[in-house]
Amino acid sequence: MSCDDLLRRLVEWEDGVLPPDFCAALERHLHDCPPCAELQADLLKLRGLCGQVPRAEMPAELRKKLRDLLEPR
Repeated sequence: MSCDDLLRRLVEWEDGVLPPDFCAALERHLHDCPPCAELQADLLKLRGLCGQVPRAEMPAELRKKLRDLLEPR
């Protein structure tokens, strides 16, 4: 597996949606490639930080306009 292959599929791996054989290859690559392992650690930190941000509430008027726009007529 190349670094490019890992970059394209790392988020899917983190989400647990890849087949086991692909996961094994990805994990071997992470073990053998310090830059990719560092990237994975950074992504995990970023996910944690994003999870700490409070969810923004959409203003009611905007929500109504969006709903009206998306509802089938």
